[in-house]
Amino acid sequence: MKFKNIFFGFLKTLLLTVVFHIGLLCANEYMIFDLQNYQPTDNSPPPYFFQRDPATGDLVRLTDTEDGFQFKTYNLQLKADLAQYKIEVRPTLLRWKEKIIPLEKDSSSSSFFSGDLANKVDAQSSKRPPPREVHVATYKDRIEAVSYVNNRKPESPEIDILTANPEGMRVGQTTNVKGAGSALLDYELKTFKGRGAESAQLLSIRDKYYLDRGWKIDFDHWIEVEDSDDQSSCEGE
Repeated sequence: MKFKNIFFGFLKTLLLTVVFHIGLLCANEYMIFDLQNYQPTDNSPPPYFFQRDPATGDLVRLTDTEDGFQFKTYNLQLKADLAQYKIEVRPTLLRWKEKIIPLEKDSSSSSFFSGDLANKVDAQSSKRPPPREVHVATYKDRIEAVSYVNNRKPESPEIDILTANPEGMRVGQTTNVKGAGSALLDYELKTFKGRGAESAQLLSIRDKYYLDRGWKIDFDHWIEVEDSDDQSSCEGE
């Protein structure tokens, strides 16, 4: 009976993993953000935590008004920046890529994209460095979100991957800071706007998340995911 339970538990985990990866392969809509009419605010989205109300059992959002997120950009065309990325960022991504059990959609997707981001930088760094960057958001000197950006078209940079700490993406967790993905996205849009870009792009698996934040589906930019070398999708927090 014990072996039977273990066996069916394994099948359940395997099925969840297969369903999750099929969902990723269905992500084939580009989103676009118009920077020409974008008026950035001075402040970035603040860090926040969830705390469980002992009286009701509900999760209550608590904003950190003392400490904010800090941001850093690594230009992968610069040897010094690439070396720093390998020391400061890559170990975090390799830790994040280990899936958390029990499997949950948001934390598992974050783990997947963390590993994908690390692999893409590894593959590109062995060739002639392309015009790409890694952006990070830190909270109290700890990395909480990472993004991989393709600057091949300076007028419309593409956010290839945006991922956050999988621990912070777990349902009902009250330990890890939240909001790093949103803050990093805000930082990137401000950075692109400051460089004179006209728009920003990303390939999304969370259309509603981005639509609610002013992004639009780019019907002029279609991608066949299964035939593309860039099968990445973005997720925020």
